[in-house]
Formats: sequence, C-alpha cells, structure tokens
Amino acid sequence: MALSYFLVAGGIFFAKFIGLFRDIIFASKFGASVESDIYFQIFGIVTLIFTGIGVALQTMLIKNLNKEGINSKSGQEVYTRKFITTVSLVLLGVIAVLYLFAGQFARFLLPEISGESLDLAVKITYLMLPSLWGAVVAYLLSGALQNRQVFFISSIISLPYNAVVLVALFLNVKDICVISSITTFGWIMQVLIQLPWFYKNGYRLFLPKKNEETLKVKSTASAEILWIFISNMMFQLCFLIDKTFVSGETGMITSINYASNLFIQIAGVFVVAMSTVVFPSISKDYEKGDIPAVRSHLRYIITVMCAIFFAMLLTATCFSEQVIRLIYERGEFTAEATKTTALVFAIYCFGVFGYVAQEQFNKILYLGSKYIYTVIGTIAVVLLKLLVDFFADSIVVITASTSILLMLYAIFIAFSIKKVVGNYLNKEVLLNVLKILGAGVCALIVFALFKMFAPTLLDHKLLFFVPLFSCGAVYVAVLFFTGIVKVIIRKEKNENEKA
Repeated sequence: MALSYFLVAGGIFFAKFIGLFRDIIFASKFGASVESDIYFQIFGIVTLIFTGIGVALQTMLIKNLNKEGINSKSGQEVYTRKFITTVSLVLLGVIAVLYLFAGQFARFLLPEISGESLDLAVKITYLMLPSLWGAVVAYLLSGALQNRQVFFISSIISLPYNAVVLVALFLNVKDICVISSITTFGWIMQVLIQLPWFYKNGYRLFLPKKNEETLKVKSTASAEILWIFISNMMFQLCFLIDKTFVSGETGMITSINYASNLFIQIAGVFVVAMSTVVFPSISKDYEKGDIPAVRSHLRYIITVMCAIFFAMLLTATCFSEQVIRLIYERGEFTAEATKTTALVFAIYCFGVFGYVAQEQFNKILYLGSKYIYTVIGTIAVVLLKLLVDFFADSIVVITASTSILLMLYAIFIAFSIKKVVGNYLNKEVLLNVLKILGAGVCALIVFALFKMFAPTLLDHKLLFFVPLFSCGAVYVAVLFFTGIVKVIIRKEKNENEKA
C-alpha cells in the first residue's frame, strides 16, 4: 500500500506541478485583473462544483462495484457502462438547461460587475459549460480503473488539461475567451487520456457488449447520490462563497484563487493519492464485514496525514510570503498581490483537516449509509459561512472563518465515523500523533534560532531555502528516530492487523 501510495502521489505531484507552473505563467500574463477575476470565478465552478459531482458519482460507483451481485468482473463492466451512459445523458440535459440561464448564472457568480465585464462573463460561461461532461466522466473512468488497482493513469489525468493551457500561454495567447475554450478542451482531454486503459481492462463506454449478463440488483438511488454530492461540496462552496463576497474589490478573487489553488495543489497530492489507493480496499473490506481491517486503514490514514500536514502548516505559518513571492511575483503580479495571497494561503492551510475529513472520512460514513452526519455538517458549515461573510468587513475575517469552520467539521466527522467502525482510535495512533507534534516543535525551535541569529536568510528571495530545508531536515529526522517513518512505510502484511 505504501508503494502504491507514493507512486500515485508522485504522479499527482508531477501533474499538479505542471498546473502550478501554468498558474505562474498565467499570473505573469494577466496579473490580478478584472479579466482574471472573471475567468477564475467562472472556471472555479468546474474545479469546485463539477468535479464535486464527479467525486460524488465516483464514490458511488466504487461503493456499488464491490456489492454482492455486481462484484464479478463481467458484472462490474456491465454496471460501469450503464452507469456512465445514464450519467452522460443526464449531464447533456443539465448543460442544455444551463445554456438557457447562462446570463443569470454569471450574474449570480459575479454580483458586483456590469456592462462589458458582465457580457464577457456570460461569454466565458458559454465556453465553460461543456466542461461539466468532461470533468464528471473523467472521474467515473478513473473510479472504475482504481477498483481494478490501476492507479497511476488516474493520478495524472490533469496533466493534459494543464499542458494545453500552458502551451497557449507560452504562445502568448492573451484573449481570455480563447484561453477559456482551450481550458474546456483540456477538461475533455481528461476523458480521452484514460480510454486506452479503460478499454484494456474490459470496460466499454456507451456501447454494450454482446450477450452481456443482466444484473439482478437494484439501481442506485438518486437520493444517495444527492447526499454524497452535497457532502462533497462543503470545501468547494466555502471557497466559492469567499470569492463571491470579495468580487467588488479588484484582484481579491484572483488572490483567493491563487492561494486556494496552491493549497489544494499541495494538499491534494497527498489526500487524493491516499483516497485513490485506500478507498477501494476499505470498500471491499467493509462489504466483506472485516471492520478491524477498516479500522487499521483509518489509523494508517491518520498517521500519514498528520505527518504530512503538520509539516505543511509549519511551512505556511513561517514561510508563506517567501513561497508566494518565489512562485507568483513577476510580470503583472505585484508585491502587494504577493502579501495578500500569502496571508490568505497561510490562513486556508489551517482548514486542511476539514479537507481530509471531506475527501477521506466522509467516505467511511457513506459505506455505512450514515449520510445524515455529512449532509447536516455540510449544510451547517455553508450556512454559517454565508452568515459570517455577509457581515465580514475584511478578507482576513472571510478566509479565517473558512478555516475555523472546516476544523470544527473535521472534529464532528471524527466522532461520527465511530457509528460505522466503532472506536478506531487507540493508544498507538494517539502516541504517533504526539510524536509528530514533537517533531513539529523541534522544527519550530530551528526556525526561531534562524529568526534570532540569521534573520536576513528568512527575508531573502532564494536563501530562505536554507532555514526551510533545515527545519524540514530536523522534522524528518525526529520522525525517523521516533519510528513514525517506519509506520508510514509499513509492509503489506500489517494492513489487516486486527484491532
């Protein structure tokens, strides 16, 4: 499992690195402008909402592929084809309806703009809508492949999307509508890149195989998909609400977009990789009734996520401005934009465990059909977010409320999953978390020493890597000597260790 996890993490890292490079070039070409605000807010719907639909349907697909009556090879292939065909027909109908209401849709997303800017927003909305099919179906293909233990191709599906936009920017394309068209084509390419592996593993897209068997199982309840979709929208909706409430101030949407994108690019590497590798195994173990194995998987996830994200929080707290300056500050992206984006990035990072809860722990509740916890939690967070942002008078209050609400959600879900798997926390996992915290304290001491005796290194555009790597080296060394590294790279035979 550890080998598969790091392989997938490597693939996702490479694809997201290209995506980060795309953002760097985009920032230098468009800066923090009205055009960039409109582009990011409109296409934020693809990243935040459309992919949320894709993740919900992917989760449902993997869950159902392991149920009795479907879990044979031929049964999975028939079910997957019918599932994708039905979803595609629904998506085409939704896209047609959205075209009719594109103007109202754009006004809802950008309530503070008017005139030519609004006309541009409507045009970009038209160009964006076909992305709905590409984003959702790409997730369905990837879910079917993950259930067959084909991980790597699904980890790099964002590569063609990032690559085609990057090529356009390198060719000095400055028409935001052309960039929007290319972006939509990139989303559809995420389907195309997976098709060879999809067909190689026996699946078919749309066309039935001759003499295919009839599945004697109940079709997926639409209500169940709806609950998963709602539960997967919390994190995305918080970012969307934040951008909506700062739309009246030029450049603020762009700063939030770059900060949230960087956060998701970093956190997503590890969270998506873990979900890709572990969830199919958890689903199979749960359907077999092997709850101790599910608890073992959960303890492993908690240890790995804490080790990674405590390090991320330390980096964001101590080095966020240096990181943002190095990545984005060039061309039209000014020093003032760097300060705002760095502050937002550091604040958002504290919501990372809410992100883990949504992408990882929610799925445990889905397996047990305990949707009430995730749905109520999501609705509560979103309503509170709207209330806070309505009265907030600064970007700090707006973004900080997001992280606080996400942390509260993570705590709520951590207690809720006991309803499905029982008491999964034991002395061993709690001790592991304390060891990781100890490593973080040691890294902070190193940072404080640099702050006292070599402050110029911390402010330098490149030499800040010296204290950054020093803190990182101490963090990893403490993890190694306390045995956490050994836990993370545990052998396969320990995965089914009983509770």
